[in-house]
Amino acid sequence: MDFSSLNKSTPKVLSKRRHKVSKFFTVDQLDLQFSNDRVFTYERIAGGRGAILAVPFDGTHFYLTSEYACGFERYELGFVKGKIDAGEDPISACNRELEEEIGYGAGKIELLRNEITVAPGMLQLKMFIFLCTELYAKRLLGDEPEPIEIIKVTPKEAMELIFAKDSPLSEARSIAALCLSMKHLNFLSYNAQ
Repeated sequence: MDFSSLNKSTPKVLSKRRHKVSKFFTVDQLDLQFSNDRVFTYERIAGGRGAILAVPFDGTHFYLTSEYACGFERYELGFVKGKIDAGEDPISACNRELEEEIGYGAGKIELLRNEITVAPGMLQLKMFIFLCTELYAKRLLGDEPEPIEIIKVTPKEAMELIFAKDSPLSEARSIAALCLSMKHLNFLSYNAQ
């Protein structure tokens, strides 16, 4: 594979402005000059220190969550996720979020992917994906407005969630994380030719 186009010079940043637009979001505006001298203004939602996505697995079941998603005004199936706080490393953030959101900690936390992005053309967010095993009960007080429900699924049921056209698991980060976890646990095979 030839990835050389990813190494070409990035556009020149002519100016950058930051606007706090809400309690949660900051928008950057960047005036960029491309190699062909064309100038465009781009906007992005500014990111913080990154975020985690945790895939809890107890040896028999994956622990998915049912949580309200304001973007679509419905409950969504997914996994524990959250931002990395100041002074926190990604593994500590992962365990904290597990304890806050579903009342479990993990004795073993394995990094599956150092970075995934979501809509990188407009969102400055980097997520770390972790497989969390050796689960134990431990609850920390979180900031959720209501308790998050756990939905346990077997690896066979997880395969159906990944590949069914009408699956209730629609969030791309959760699908990717489940695929990575299934591959790591040898429930999903991949042969590079």
